[in-house]
Amino acid sequence: MIETDYDLLREQVKSELLTQDGKYNPDDRDTNVRIVEDIRKAIDEIADGVLPSATHIAEVAIATNANLQIRDFIMGVQQEKDINYVGEYIALLGNVIVKDKAVPLATVFCGYLYQTEETEQAKTMLLDVLTLNPDYALAKLLSRVFEAEWPANEFGKMAQQLHSKVVDTIYALDVEEVNNDN
Repeated sequence: MIETDYDLLREQVKSELLTQDGKYNPDDRDTNVRIVEDIRKAIDEIADGVLPSATHIAEVAIATNANLQIRDFIMGVQQEKDINYVGEYIALLGNVIVKDKAVPLATVFCGYLYQTEETEQAKTMLLDVLTLNPDYALAKLLSRVFEAEWPANEFGKMAQQLHSKVVDTIYALDVEEVNNDN
């Protein structure tokens, strides 16, 4: 894990969240593509020992709350990147984002823990997420997965299938845009 002053980074992220609040448009394809590319780059940088900026962290927090495609991209990015660095990235974000904005990332992290067979930690963290937001759909789904004791490798297979669809959707041109160009 990268050494950092979490309190300082937490304050910087909190400030960035206020600055960026209301500016993200979940339907802006170019912004979503840039965020996905920035996530990939940030995971590579984590592998090199470099922390993502407070600006990046805040933008990802806002995007994962407003856009299920970005959240689901993060859930499946271990199909492209080393799962350990993905876990480190998600853990870092979850540790510095204010709790009410961290629910999507914390839930994704529960899935990561489950896939790496850290089941008890995943279950404990999921209970915390459900306490914060008992109606969060992905958290409720994960709760059912955990209760059914679904094999961790099956969860990984589901993430793999979902990931390719999410990437296609994020990178797809808006049909209306294509029609207007003709």
